[in-house]
Parts: sequence; C-alpha cells; structure tokens
Amino acid sequence: MIVLIFELLLLTALLVSSVYWAFLLPPQYPHNVPAVPFWVALIPFFKDVDQSDIFRKYIEGPLHRHGAVKLFFGAQWNILVHRPSYLLEIFKHEDVYQKSGNQKKIPHSVLADFLGDNIISSRGEAWKCYQSVIKPGLQRPFEVDTLANNASLLCGLIETAQKRAGKGGIPVQVLLQRYSVANCAAVLLQTELPTLQSDEVAINALQMAVKREIFKPIFMNFPILDRLPLPGRKRARNMVTAFKNQLKSALVASHVEKPVAGLESDKLGARLLAAMESSLWTEKQFLDNLTVTFVAGQENPQLLMISMLYLLAKHPQVQDQLLDEIRDKAAAAADHDAPLPEAAALQDLPLMTAVIYESLRLYPPIGQLINRRAAKDTMLGGAIYVPRGTYVGYNCYSTNRDAAAWGPAACEFRPERWGDSSESVQKHFRLRRARGEFISFHGGKRACLGERFAMFEMRVTLWVLVGRFRWSLDPGWEDRKTPVGRFCLSSGLFSSFSYPPSFRVI
Repeated sequence: MIVLIFELLLLTALLVSSVYWAFLLPPQYPHNVPAVPFWVALIPFFKDVDQSDIFRKYIEGPLHRHGAVKLFFGAQWNILVHRPSYLLEIFKHEDVYQKSGNQKKIPHSVLADFLGDNIISSRGEAWKCYQSVIKPGLQRPFEVDTLANNASLLCGLIETAQKRAGKGGIPVQVLLQRYSVANCAAVLLQTELPTLQSDEVAINALQMAVKREIFKPIFMNFPILDRLPLPGRKRARNMVTAFKNQLKSALVASHVEKPVAGLESDKLGARLLAAMESSLWTEKQFLDNLTVTFVAGQENPQLLMISMLYLLAKHPQVQDQLLDEIRDKAAAAADHDAPLPEAAALQDLPLMTAVIYESLRLYPPIGQLINRRAAKDTMLGGAIYVPRGTYVGYNCYSTNRDAAAWGPAACEFRPERWGDSSESVQKHFRLRRARGEFISFHGGKRACLGERFAMFEMRVTLWVLVGRFRWSLDPGWEDRKTPVGRFCLSSGLFSSFSYPPSFRVI
C-alpha cells in the first residue's frame, strides 16, 4: 500500500514537472528579456486584487527597464513590448510581425469562436478583402442628430437613476453600455437596437453574459480546457452562437423593406450584408466581421466614456474649463437654439479634443494586445532576438505613460500638454503617433479604422453630458479599476475600467 501511494505521488510529480517544462518554463530566447512569472495572470482567480496593482508590482518595472518582457498568455510565452522605437518597428514591418488572431493562436477556444477571422486579426488578401468592405463605411460623414438624440435619451435615464438614488451616486456602466450599443447600431450599422428605450433588449443581455463567460483567467491562459466537455464552456459556446445570430437577425430585419444598396453604398450595415449576399464573403466571414465591428464599435467607446467622466470628475477645474468652451461655442453658433453646432464646428474644440486624447493616453480601451507572430527569426530593435513563430504584442497602457517620452508627470491627467489651439493639438497628436509614444489607435497601416467615428462620438457625448450635468465621484466608491469580487485581469486586454465608479450628477 505504501509503495502504491509513493508511486502515485511520484507519477503526479513527474506529470506536474512535465507540464511545467513543456508549457510553463520561460523560453531561453530572447535571453536579454526577463520573464513575468506565469502565475501572475492567475492571481485574480485566487485573490481579490486590483489589476493596476498587479501591473505595477509584477510587470511595470521589468517592462520599462528592458523595453520588453516575456509574458505567459494563451497557453504560450509571448514577447510583450513597451519601448516606442520597438513599436514603430513592429508597425512598419507587417511582413515580419504578421497579424495572427485568436482563431490561429488558440483556435479551439471560446474566444476564437466569438471573434473568429476578422479585419483586425487577418492579413494578406483576406485583410484587403475585409478592408475593402468595411473601411468606406467607417470613413463616411456621420450624423450629429442621431448621436445627439441618443445622448439626450441617455440624460433622461441618468436623471431617472439620480432621482432613485437620492443624494447618493449612480453607477453608469450599464447606462453607457445601452447608449453605446444604440450609437453603434444606428450610426455604424443602420439597424434598430432600442437599448435606450428598454433595458430588456436581448443583444444587450447576451453581450454581457458572453463577456462574463469568455474572460475568465483559467480559460484565457489555458485554452486547452475549452476542449473539455465542461457544461460551462458548452453554455459559453451556445451564448456566442446566440449573440451572433441575434446580431445578424437585427441587421437583416432593418433592411427587409429597403433593398440593400450593395457595395456602392457608404453605409456599413448595407455593405456587410452585400458582401455576404454577393458571395464575396462566406456567412462565417460575415458573422465574424459583423461581431468584431459591433464589439469594437460599442465596447471601446463605452470604456473611453467611463474614463473621460472619471477623469473630469477627479479634476473639476478641467471640467469647468470644458464647460466654458462648450458654452462659448454654442453662443457663437448661428442658431443659438441648436442643441449642437454643425459637425465641422465640433472639430474646433481644442480643450475637448485634448481631454479625449489625454483620457485615451492614460486609459486606452485596449491596453494590451498580443496578435502578431514573427514570420522569421529576427532582431527587434537590433537588440532582442525574436525566434520564428513567437507571438509579439504591446502594452498601450505602459507605452502611453512612458516617462522618457512624456516626462515625470506622465501618469498625471494634464490635457494642456496637447496644446491650446486645434492646430497645435492635432500637430502634437500626429507627432506623438509618429514617434510611437501614443498608440491607443495602434499604428502603421493597421491603425484603427474606427478612429474617426470614436472621436466624433466622444465630442458629441462630452458636449451633451458636460453641458447638462456636473460630474463628481461618489465619496463612497473605492478608487480602483477592478470591481471587488470580480476577476478582470484575464484576457490580455488591459481595459481602462472593468467596472466604473459611481458618480454624482448635478
């Protein structure tokens, strides 16, 4: 009996050792780059800790000192880059650092099922085909009235929540999600998702449920577990399927009574449907690109809105200055009764633009992205040997706060650093992007195609919300990124706020 127990213990030890040596032991190369212990990504699974604390304690130091680290994610070791000059090289040499998304990196995972093969992670002819359909729909002039009307409906929801809360603060995450869903649906996809009129729209609940299931640390770091017949993962896959079909049904229903204009239209919803109906895309390609367009067009703006309101609430003097700028522009408008100026006038709000850029700099909605694979052995920056097949990514949160580029106040909210006129703000923005020091919109020819829509949506949102309410933080809210009791540092996407503060609005 004792011998049997000893043999079982020995076998277990050998199995654990084999798994460690095969998957968890950091690779030898690059030898001049330190490795973040693999268990760091699993800390939120066992302990309630804020994700910013994890970053500062385990990742920030070596990442800044060496310009890059080895990071375990998605069942393999990756190189995570911080130094701006390295980022510029990655963006420039697309043929070497090739896009490779979850459908290739972790093909059997629930996350791969959710996002599939899409415009963000594809490359070569597939990317060109996806871009030819999607880009024109993201570069067209957008309607001020639709966004302004949605913002007014949001204000009504805020006022109702405020009355119920009395003197206490109100959480805004759910309200901003409903608002950003409505904007994405109406302005980007030209479909009806009445989330501002009702809190029972199926797509809204499905999206929140899918996110809860997908971004769990144990499955994100060990996606092989998604292959097991676990009831929870089967439920997650069913949710993904339901979400995609619901999104497709909404888009199709919006075009039943009006013929799809085809690929000559500048409307993105029509272009996506035409790509499928003309057989340019398969149905799977249509569903994958529709999903990623909706998720990126809804969730990233939502996170940015939360960050902007949070920073303005913490810096009331900037909020006052922004309100003065809005009122001055409104007073100068030809129609003094108009809720918003013309779209062109929205561009000439230097402080507002600086607030948006500074919020994006400090809290990029996608703070960490690992979706490039080295096509050959190469030397990054002439200093870091990257073996062929290694996945390479970057940490926007870290690079955007690089003290070498932004000075000793790099982590402070200072919109004035961008300039005091529209011309100087845009010049500074272009310069920082060209240097690889501001990468919230990524870079190179694969920079974010939704930048124009995001900036337009944020300007309208700030105009209405700052013009209508006075924002302050609820004193009872604990100032942290990760909500108590929630495991959020899991996906490798270091989001700005997984859960927002409570606000007081006046």
